[in-house]
Amino acid sequence: KEILPQISHDSDVVVPRRDDECFKSSYPIEQYYSESYGNLYLDTVMKDAITKDPSGVMRVPASDAAIPRGTSLIDWHFGPFAFRKAHLDLWSKYKGNSYDAQLVPIVCALRRGLVISSIGVKFHLDPKMREQEEGDVGFIEKRLNQLIDLDPKVKVAWTDAPYC
Repeated sequence: KEILPQISHDSDVVVPRRDDECFKSSYPIEQYYSESYGNLYLDTVMKDAITKDPSGVMRVPASDAAIPRGTSLIDWHFGPFAFRKAHLDLWSKYKGNSYDAQLVPIVCALRRGLVISSIGVKFHLDPKMREQEEGDVGFIEKRLNQLIDLDPKVKVAWTDAPYC
C-alpha cells in the first residue's frame, strides 16, 4: 500500500507538517503558539530569500495540500524529516549543536536547488507529555529560547556563505 503521497517520490527532502487541529488539541498550548509563530516567521524568511534569489535556483517547497492562511508551509519546529542518502553530506558537514543541526541543512538544501516537499500528517502528542509540559515555566522558557536562539540561526543560514 502506498504510504507517502506521490509528491514525496520526486523529493530530495520531505518535511512532515502537523495537521493544525491535531497539533493544537494535543500539544501544550504554549508550544502550539510558540512553534506556530516560529514556523510562520521562518516561512516568511524562506519566501523572502527565495524571492530575492538572483540565481533562480531556489524553489518554494511543494506541498501535498493547500496551505490555509495562518499555517506554515514548512513545519520547521516539528522534528522529523527524511532525505535521500545522496544528500547525507548536508547534515554530516554541518556542525550545529542543537535543533539547528536539523534545520540549517534544510536551508542549505533549498539554496542548492534541491526539491523539498511538505506533507501533512495527523500526529497526536502523547497526552502524558502535554500534561507534564503545559503550564511549566521551564518548558515555556525552552520554547522561548527556540525563538530567540534557533530561529535567528536559521535566518542567517539564508544569507551567510553556505557551509555546503
